[in-house]
Amino acid sequence: PKMSDTMTEGVIAKWHKKVGDKVKTGDLVAEIETDKATMDFESYQEGTLLYIGAKEGDAMPVDAVIAVVGKEGEDYKPALESAGGEAKPAAPK
Repeated sequence: PKMSDTMTEGVIAKWHKKVGDKVKTGDLVAEIETDKATMDFESYQEGTLLYIGAKEGDAMPVDAVIAVVGKEGEDYKPALESAGGEAKPAAPK
């Protein structure tokens, strides 16, 4: 998500959850470094963390799918495909 008006990409500073972890709405999932600060990335929903699409240190474009939360065992791949496929790190500047 875009965390500042000038943000075009964010760097995954730290994951606080791993695939298979249960999360609740508002749980801290990751820390993302923006062009201005390090921001907390919280879960928007309750469920199980099914997918992580970026490693710590990866620079990801705004609106890239970096994580998927859903029901345990749910097939998240169709959602990734409809969002344009797996997220890829931003090209180096």
